[in-house]
Amino acid sequence: MRNFLLLLSILLGIFFPYGYSYRFLIRYFLMVLLFFSFLEIKVDKKIITKKHFLILLITIFTSLIFFYILNFFDKTLARTSFITAIAPTAIAAPVIINLRKGKVEFVFFSLLLNNIVISLLIPFLLPLLTKSNSYLSTEKVFIPVLITLSIPFLLARITKIVSTRIWKKLIEWKDMSYYLLILNVYIATSDASNYIKNEMTGKIDVVIYIAIISASLCIIFFSLGWIIGGKEYKAEASQSLGQKNNAFTIWIALTFMEPITVLGPVFYVLYQNIYISWVLYKYNKQHQKN
Repeated sequence: MRNFLLLLSILLGIFFPYGYSYRFLIRYFLMVLLFFSFLEIKVDKKIITKKHFLILLITIFTSLIFFYILNFFDKTLARTSFITAIAPTAIAAPVIINLRKGKVEFVFFSLLLNNIVISLLIPFLLPLLTKSNSYLSTEKVFIPVLITLSIPFLLARITKIVSTRIWKKLIEWKDMSYYLLILNVYIATSDASNYIKNEMTGKIDVVIYIAIISASLCIIFFSLGWIIGGKEYKAEASQSLGQKNNAFTIWIALTFMEPITVLGPVFYVLYQNIYISWVLYKYNKQHQKN
């Protein structure tokens, strides 16, 4: 039954999007999920590889390439593609890798690197590319991400230092965090579904184009990550590049860009969650046999 819960949460979010009212809980659920993911993490300089910087560069250059190509045809589509592609690694990415028993340290460093660099870049890139006069403060972007990451990380480290007994007990319970992930997916999908149903009127052709662009970006990022990762870090690099911090770009789109641009990250949420659900389903099925 567990194998189908993520897919079920997406379907419920699409057809019964009542969870959108609880979107404020997503951040807190993520912090709990990260706490469990960070319990066994080992902080070591050896985790840093060239692949991390390649993932960052691909994220930045893909967003710029899509922007400049689409800008010849439609400025709205160009801006939407930029804000969709530029999203850094999702805060939940280490959680997924943890559930797949992968190398959380690899994803954790990618998460830190991408969120720091992109949070610093966007305030400069956005006005330049979109001709926006809105003031986008780096600290408004960077500080919430830093808090969401640092609190669970520090609590996990402190727990291990203070009480090894409690730390070991929590590790035994960490698989239960899977159900918090399911709740988060339902709330995020509900939020996206509610926006599409209630906020979008007209412009159906533009919505279809945005959906196609977002799907293309999702396929490109997860596939390139799989290639970059090689034999050792296939899943980790794919997750680091493909799983996006869409909450971050949705906020930027709603605050500093035209409303329709938010559909890029919104569609990406749906595609990303469908793909992750399928990957976890395959992983769980394979390990149940073993």
